[in-house]
Amino acid sequence: MDRQSQSFLEQFNAMDTKLLLQRYRVGGLIPEAEVVLLSVLERRGYSQEKLAEKETLYPASTASPEASLLAKTTRRPSIPNSHPRLRPINRALKCLIIPVLVIFLLLAIPLVGNFVVLGGASLLGCQTGEDNIHPCHFLGWDIGEFVYGYVVDIFVLGGLNPILAFVAFRTFICSPLGMIWLSIVIGAVLVRERMRRRLTMDACLPPPIGKP
Repeated sequence: MDRQSQSFLEQFNAMDTKLLLQRYRVGGLIPEAEVVLLSVLERRGYSQEKLAEKETLYPASTASPEASLLAKTTRRPSIPNSHPRLRPINRALKCLIIPVLVIFLLLAIPLVGNFVVLGGASLLGCQTGEDNIHPCHFLGWDIGEFVYGYVVDIFVLGGLNPILAFVAFRTFICSPLGMIWLSIVIGAVLVRERMRRRLTMDACLPPPIGKP
């Protein structure tokens, strides 16, 4: 027995009988591998006559009991987010999503959001008087009404902060910058799921035994 046949013999001896029967039914083996497979099956009580009888009872178009049992017991592996191939995309998603969510969550907290907005407006050099809406530009936008809402809301202890934060988030999403941000996030998620499906398919492939 040559080295290749010996390798086939070691692989087949380590496999379960049900898997060997299923592999025989699938076909596509090189002649040397098929000879070794038949010899292993014969030692396990499946002669060529018995295999031919099973092929007659369960043709290739139908599933044999072994194939049905194999299908029930075999599950598609789950690829976790901690997979090395998915980690870079997950890091990018965290860097994109977490800062934005933290900002708007802070804006939604009573009093905390008021101090954040008023402090930010002061750093931008904007007026924060409650007598009128004052212009306040940030990244090319006039956020004077937004700042004025938080100035007035401080008199009710920030009770309207969740509503103001929701309106601010909706305005951000509808803005060109928000649309770009959302498009990048959705694109990254789609790329990650596509890569996850590819990794799942690769994990489901059986190890190569021999090419026809």
